[in-house]
Amino acid sequence: IKKYDDYDRFLCEQYYSALRVEGKREKTIERYLSQIKLMLDRIQKPIREISTEDIRFYLAKYQAERHVKNTTLDGMRKCICAIFSWLEYSDYIDKSPARRIKQIKHDTVPERELNPAELERSMICCTSVRDKAIISFLYDTAARVSEVAGITLEDIDFSENTVRLHGKGGKERVSLFTEKSAMYLKEDLQKRKSQGIALCCSLRRPNVPVTKESLEAMVRSLGKRAGIDHLHPHRFRVTRITNLVNRGMPLQDVQELAGHSSINTTRSYYRNNLENVKYSYRKAI
Repeated sequence: IKKYDDYDRFLCEQYYSALRVEGKREKTIERYLSQIKLMLDRIQKPIREISTEDIRFYLAKYQAERHVKNTTLDGMRKCICAIFSWLEYSDYIDKSPARRIKQIKHDTVPERELNPAELERSMICCTSVRDKAIISFLYDTAARVSEVAGITLEDIDFSENTVRLHGKGGKERVSLFTEKSAMYLKEDLQKRKSQGIALCCSLRRPNVPVTKESLEAMVRSLGKRAGIDHLHPHRFRVTRITNLVNRGMPLQDVQELAGHSSINTTRSYYRNNLENVKYSYRKAI
C-alpha cells in the first residue's frame, strides 16, 4: 500500500492485523487492502483527512472512467466503509466520513438454475470418471467450489453418504450426497495411481489436490463442450438449492445444508412459477 505518512502505514498495518484476528480469509483481506490502496492513490490525502465529499467524488469519477456496474461500485463502497468504521470503532478518528455514503442501488438478477436437460448434458460431456464425480458431487451437496477443493478423504463417510464441509469463516457443516455420486467417487479413487489425502486430485498428478481455480476451469471447459452458456460451479449449487426449495424441503433445512447465515439468502433461491401458484391455489380452496 502506498503510504502518505508514517501514520497511514501504521493504520493499514493495524487494520490488516484486525482482519486476520477476525478470521477473514486471505483473499478477502487482499480485496479490502487493494481497495484501500486504490482509494489512497486516487484521492492523494492522508486517510485521516479524507472527507465524505472525497469518497463520493472518487467513486463517481471511477465509475465514469471505468464504466463499472453499480454492483462493482457498491462492492468498493463496502470496502471503504469497512475501514472507516474500524477506524472510528478503534478511536483513530472521531467519525467515519463513509457514514453518509448510502448503499448504491443495483438490480439483482437471480442466477438461472440448470434445467434437467442441461444437468444431463453436463454429465454426458465429462471426459473422465473424476470429472463426473466432481459434477455429481457439486450438485448433490450444493457445496461451494472452495469447499469441494478443500475436502479430504477423512471428511467423507461412505457408509452414510455424508461429507463434512469447511465453509466460510471456519464454519463446518455436514452435507449429503447420493449413491450416484458415491459410485463415481469410489471408481475415481480406485483408478488413481497414487492415493492422496484429498478427495479430488489432479488427473495428471494424482497426489496433488485440485484447486478452486482448476475446478472452475474444468467446469468452464465442460460448459463449452455441452453447449451451456456461462457454466461455472456455482450454478450447480444454485440448481440444487432451488430444486430443494421448490420441491417443498423446509427452508431452515435447506439453509443448514447450504451453509447460509441468513434464511433470507435461502429464500431468494425460490422460483415461484405458475405451476406452484396453481397448486397452492387449488390446495387452498
